[in-house]
Amino acid sequence: MVNINIEIPNELHKKIKLESVKNDTTLKDYIINILDKNAKK
Repeated sequence: MVNINIEIPNELHKKIKLESVKNDTTLKDYIINILDKNAKK
């Protein structure tokens, strides 16, 4: 596993955090899932 540090706008963080809660997952797993789906396109 690789650690990546990025800066994102506060508003974007709030949106993806809310979506992760709605999907009953962690923020980390939610972002990994999004990245994985987009990498397969």
